[in-house]
Amino acid sequence: MNLVLAFVRLLRLPNLVIVLLTQVVPYWLVLRPALLKAGGIPVLTEWTFGLIAAATVLTTLAGYVLNDYYDREMDAINRPERVVWGRYLPPSLALVFYSSLVIVVHGVAFFLDIELRPANHWPLWVFPGVSFLLFLYAWQLKCTAVVGNLLVSFLCGIVPIIILFPEDRPIVRTSFIQPEEIQQAVGLVWLYGLFAFFTNLLREQIKDLEDFQGDSACGCVTLAVLKGPRYAKKPAVFVGLLVSLLIFMLLVFWNQTNAPDWQVVAGGLLLLLPSLFATLSILRARSRRDYSRASTLVKIIMFAGVFLLLRSWPDNPMDVFHSVQDFVRR
Repeated sequence: MNLVLAFVRLLRLPNLVIVLLTQVVPYWLVLRPALLKAGGIPVLTEWTFGLIAAATVLTTLAGYVLNDYYDREMDAINRPERVVWGRYLPPSLALVFYSSLVIVVHGVAFFLDIELRPANHWPLWVFPGVSFLLFLYAWQLKCTAVVGNLLVSFLCGIVPIIILFPEDRPIVRTSFIQPEEIQQAVGLVWLYGLFAFFTNLLREQIKDLEDFQGDSACGCVTLAVLKGPRYAKKPAVFVGLLVSLLIFMLLVFWNQTNAPDWQVVAGGLLLLLPSLFATLSILRARSRRDYSRASTLVKIIMFAGVFLLLRSWPDNPMDVFHSVQDFVRR
């Protein structure tokens, strides 16, 4: 039973769900409707979009597996209940699992290139490139000050941006027909990327503070280890305040552009307040539990933001969840 629970934690299913939604929601509820409204013909079908989403999720999972393999000594101190490799399963199996996932992802990328036939062959360099950067992060850059945080946050930020690659021609063509609609849709996809970047950067900085003890014992030179937790709090608090400011500006924008009242209120309760409380928790943190609480608040922001960032909503907000549910069933 412990093995099953540990393996489930290894998969990080909530994180994978957020990754999936970060592509499903902006594409099917923002970009694709805008293209169709402008008379464009989207390149992606449900099948080809599903391949992109599968490749993205599996690439993310491969990064988690490799990260846990390299972090097993630190996790034995920081998160002993989550250790799988070396405790329940031989570490060598992690490399086999990781290699299998990467092979599958590269196979999907190759098939996507054949199906979509893009002029720049983006599937053949995007997914292998991301896989390599995740390997570099897990192998070396995770234990460096700032650089590792920026890299993994950048990779999280490009998750929604990937959906723009196959639709580049329809976007250009329809931008001459309904420029405002298309510009707004593309801008919102980029907003998803920006939101993912900053929220993940905040979470990565919190994790470094949370894992200070194990990182220090294993020679991992994060900013918290290099300069001390008290110093490392400063950039984390700064990013927390920056995230709060961006969310506040977004709420003001919603209010000025006649967004539904419930959306503004929900944004305040599920985005702004958690970001402020997370920042305050970092500033006043005295124990690992305080950082863990801040990390949980950031996860709430990340999940709620996937839906609340939508610029326009149907009359019944539950239609959004039904649309996502219908896509998953297909």
